[in-house]
Amino acid sequence: MPTQSSIADHVTDFQRLLQSVAQNGGNDMPDVSQPQGSLQDTLTEMTAILSRQDAHRAGLRADSKRLRELMVRGADYARQIRSLIRGYLGPRNEKLVEFRIAVLGRPRALPSTTPPPPLPEVPAPDEVKS
Repeated sequence: MPTQSSIADHVTDFQRLLQSVAQNGGNDMPDVSQPQGSLQDTLTEMTAILSRQDAHRAGLRADSKRLRELMVRGADYARQIRSLIRGYLGPRNEKLVEFRIAVLGRPRALPSTTPPPPLPEVPAPDEVKS
């Protein structure tokens, strides 16, 4: 998936992931309740700080620092959830797209280990005499 840099991108990504996990909760999914709860708590704190930032611009630096820390922590939780889902469903399952996880393509054919047969020797044409 593309690299994200803005806080809004991370918040949107975290919300989408939690929504996808909630929609697929009982459908043969691994138990992601612990990192899901942690990601939800992180997202709740991030949105509270964003609201506080909008209301009070004075403490912007401290809030921005905390947001950067939470962004890293949230990305770790999201990575953990996606890793558990990828491990459970397999790397080629099309359902991975719902969780914004890249699906691996078809496996490539392995190169042949037997050497190619030797080329038959062709006799040289006779020289033309003048």
